[in-house]
Amino acid sequence: MSSLPASVHVQAKSAVIDVLKVENAFSTCEISLWGGHVVSFIPKHDLRERLFVSEAVCFDTSRPIRGGIPICWPWFGAHSVSGFPAHGYVRDQPWRLVKATEGADGTTLVLMPQQANMAGFEGEAYLQLSIHVGKRLTLTLLTQNVGDQDFSYTAALHSYFSVKAVGDTEIMGITGEYLDKLDKNAQCRTPVPYTIFAETDRVHLQAASSVEICQQGVITSIESTGHDSLVVWNPWIDKSAKMVDMNADSYQKMLCIETAVTQDQVVKAGASHALVQSIG
Repeated sequence: MSSLPASVHVQAKSAVIDVLKVENAFSTCEISLWGGHVVSFIPKHDLRERLFVSEAVCFDTSRPIRGGIPICWPWFGAHSVSGFPAHGYVRDQPWRLVKATEGADGTTLVLMPQQANMAGFEGEAYLQLSIHVGKRLTLTLLTQNVGDQDFSYTAALHSYFSVKAVGDTEIMGITGEYLDKLDKNAQCRTPVPYTIFAETDRVHLQAASSVEICQQGVITSIESTGHDSLVVWNPWIDKSAKMVDMNADSYQKMLCIETAVTQDQVVKAGASHALVQSIG
């Protein structure tokens, strides 16, 4: 874009990654143009960072950014065919800013990936990410079918939330049963209270629209639409220690609650589907 609103600036995050820095009356936010990836959101009313980014993160394009809000699309998790990257391919490529506007309620940015249609995905899609930075941070991932045939996809806004201590954190608003990905998708009952005390990888198909992360009286709220699942993930001790882009104790400071489509969303020819997550 030739011109940007006064609230938006381009800054170098590293020698190879630029970020869009948004600062308006309501919040500050940083979006990496590698991956279309939000890496920071701080509302001004409490100056508390909502997102976790690993202290050992690699901002060098060698791998997806560990933390923030990765965009998983057009598949979530492993592909059914070996050889394709986990969580799709758009989080591991350049994105470009196509529109930026300011309004009374905040700043809106619209981004597109370099390529939406690649090997491993059968369909013709237009993919757009709208990021609204106001009192809340709202991401809208729009998938439009621009071909002549229906297609299906899965996706997630794979948000890493910052917590002071995951063991002292409670998830409010998720109930019912979940599929335990660490136990061959066994169906289990959501614990009450919902706290994390071991490696966790759960798909909640009774997808709540409103969830809260509560930590010693401090609340982060998450609102979702267009999803069929909420995924709760924490790598815990052993897996964190094996990750080159996570410190050994990083699991204590983060909790992923992902607004997701895990059950094959069909998009008919000429139609579109929006996956939305709002954070406050």
